[in-house]
Formats: sequence, structure tokens, C-alpha cells
Amino acid sequence: MKTFLGSLALGAAALTSSAAWADATFYEGENFAGQPFEAHGAVPNFVERGFNDRARSAVVEAPVEVCMDINYFGGCTVLAPGRYPTLGDLTGRISSVRPVGAPRGGPAATSGVITFYQAENFGGRAFSARGPVSSFSERGYDNHALSAVVEGSPVEVCIDVNYGGGCTVLNPGRYPTLGALGSHINSVRPVVAGTNRPGPARDRGARATLYGQPDMRGRAITLGGEGASDLQNFNERASSLVVERGYWIFCSEPQYRGECRTFGPGEYRQLPLDFNNVISSGRRISNNYPYANRPNWEQNR
Repeated sequence: MKTFLGSLALGAAALTSSAAWADATFYEGENFAGQPFEAHGAVPNFVERGFNDRARSAVVEAPVEVCMDINYFGGCTVLAPGRYPTLGDLTGRISSVRPVGAPRGGPAATSGVITFYQAENFGGRAFSARGPVSSFSERGYDNHALSAVVEGSPVEVCIDVNYGGGCTVLNPGRYPTLGALGSHINSVRPVVAGTNRPGPARDRGARATLYGQPDMRGRAITLGGEGASDLQNFNERASSLVVERGYWIFCSEPQYRGECRTFGPGEYRQLPLDFNNVISSGRRISNNYPYANRPNWEQNR
């Protein structure tokens, strides 16, 4: 499958962000021979159309996701616009199709789904993640993502494997560029309401989430109990904040310098005007209030 996916990137035109709903025509034989089947929008079940496991070539007008089982289950692959005289490992195995960016129906609708692309503006080889992926290298996709489409619900992308390093929450939407995250993502998992840390590796301790827009909207970054001495690509971008547990100090400069303020548990839908788009570092200083001692800034550096 990896070899075939690599050939797709070379043989197909770059994706565009123009059309979320698109047509694909599948053919019963290779080289566009045999009976054709036109898919307009999402088709969750090829069995009902009399074309299950029959596609051997295709012409794609805009990005579509093809899956080996009905209702978009089984192995799925994103096909970029182009002509596919052969479908390689997908030959005779396609049972459902939907445009990239189409609403997710069925049992998967509540789960966050993200499709990464090797080039900006949704170009190049694609990789879709449903559920946690702890290591991109195991999927042959480490350090390759430059753009993405998030559907269903938010997902958390992390710089290191096993959800380590700096992590950022991406809300549903289209990201033609991943900015400073580009070529740095190595793990991803859905955001679970109330925790933002799903799976056995989740951090059950103190946590705070900074948002790029008021009312907890826009791009977000979640800090574990160790905090972050430099928010890097999120420096001076925070406009709202949720502290789930513990007491935190946030500062206007990296390394906990500059003007600093303390925030306890709660939702801060709009940061104070003089502290809006200012935060560059932050960390937990105590689990409880009042604080018994001065913060140990050298700890966990």
C-alpha cells in the first residue's frame, strides 16, 4: 500500500481547496475500460449501486476518499485529482467513496478525523487518521504533514511520538498550511470532551489550554503540568484560556520572564485587554491555593 500511495503522489495533480463536493468516475476494467460508475458526492455503499469491489481504474475530478468497506470503514485512501489507469492495491476492493471535506455520516460522525497532506494547499500524498495514531513513522508518514483537513471533532497533534513534545488542538476546518507545525507532527489523537487527553497515556494531572480567539475558539494549545517555557509558534497569540486543574502562571516572555499573572481553575473567555495576545510561556505553580512556597523555576527545566 505504501508503494502504491507513493505512486499516487507522483501521478496525480495537486489537490485544490476549491470544491468540497466532487465527482469521481470508476471503471470496471483497467485503462478506463468496461462499465463506468459515476459517484456524485458521498456514496456509502457500492453494493446498493451494483458496483461493489468492481473498480479497477478511475478518473477523479477533485479529492475523494475511497474505502474498502461500506460506510467508510476498512482501509481508506485519499485519491487526488487525476487519471488512474490502474488502482493498484485498491483494484477490485472499493466499497464506498466520499469527497474530502464531506460531512461524516454513520458511526464515525462523532470522532475526529484528520487528513494530512505532504504539501501545502492539500497537495501531495495524503494520510487519514481515525482514532489515535501514536507514531507516524510506523505508518511511513513521519515529519511529512504540511497541510490538513479536520472533520467531525477536534484532534490533538503532537510533535513527538506517543503524544509527547509540544501538542496543539486543531478544530474542524481546512488548514492549507500548518505553519510552524509543518513537517514536525509525529502523533495525533481525537480530543475527548472534558479531558483533551484520550487513551491510556492521557495526563490526569493539571492542565491548561490557551486559545487563539475569545470564547475558547480558534487554534488551541494544551499544556500539561510541566508547562512550556517557550510557546514558540503560539507566542503572543492567546486570547482566551481554560484552566482545568491547578494554579498557573503565564508570562509575556519566554522562560517565565516579563509580566506574569496567575490564573486558577476556570474559563477565561476573554483575557484582560493588556494581557491579550501577550502570553509566551506558562506553567503550573501549585495544585492548591494559597501557595505554600515560592515557585521553583528551575524545576523541570
